[in-house]
Amino acid sequence: MSASQISEATAAAAPSSQGGVSAAADRPVHGELVGGVARCVRQHNVSPLTFRGTNTWILAAPNDRCALVVDPGPDDGACALSCEAMLAACGLQAAAVAVTHYHVDHAGCADGLARCWGVPVLRATDGTLAAGPLKVAGLALALTVVPLPGHSSDSVALHVPAGELMVTGDVIFAQSPTMVCWPDGKLGAYLDSLDALDRYVALHGVKRLLTAHGPVIENVRERIGAVRDHRLARLSQVVRAVQDGVAPQAEAIVDAVYDDVPAVLRPGAVRSVHAQLDYARETGLIPAIP
Repeated sequence: MSASQISEATAAAAPSSQGGVSAAADRPVHGELVGGVARCVRQHNVSPLTFRGTNTWILAAPNDRCALVVDPGPDDGACALSCEAMLAACGLQAAAVAVTHYHVDHAGCADGLARCWGVPVLRATDGTLAAGPLKVAGLALALTVVPLPGHSSDSVALHVPAGELMVTGDVIFAQSPTMVCWPDGKLGAYLDSLDALDRYVALHGVKRLLTAHGPVIENVRERIGAVRDHRLARLSQVVRAVQDGVAPQAEAIVDAVYDDVPAVLRPGAVRSVHAQLDYARETGLIPAIP
């Protein structure tokens, strides 16, 4: 599967047993304002892998007329119209479009919308979402870019101090684990990013994580810890399976370990196991390939 095909491989999937914010809570609802600065556009691309669809976030300072549109969704007219309608309803105009990473369930309509609106697209892959303060012409809201690779190599979060929140894309979910999108995504980078995120929210007083699929996370550090523990527990299962004689191949490991994963999520599990096997070999947990 190519990078452009990962749109439906987000694995923001059905609720898991990890805990975190209740996935039954139907928030954020379409149009909900979070932290006084972030407005949700609930996109229509519902699936077992994208959960309730992509959450587009429209970021604007109170009483400002310009906004940053984050993760506008897949390349279809409905997502573009949803973004335009929300901007109009709020009396806003776009200053720029930003993508937390370049998977098409987030960025598919980004370039088209930006051309239509005459604004830039900001993304890590071309250096326009580099780490540190983000300056966007016409935008009053203070923002900071925080690189968090692992799910993908280009994943970033946006810290919005005025709302005591971060827009985190697919780095973490309330209802399920995310997927390490191997071979672009790396487990070592993902674990490092979870640690970096935990340090950052503690240092900067972040109270909410605005995810791209599913509920807002409000038990922030507890959820980060639970996600990290789950990822390490899966890694231990993979290593133990190999030590017990299961072939060190992703398909075989999924058959042996991921018996609780629905069939529709199997491709995502295979990708994650590839990433775990690579990490286990790199760190000496299992033998390297001769």
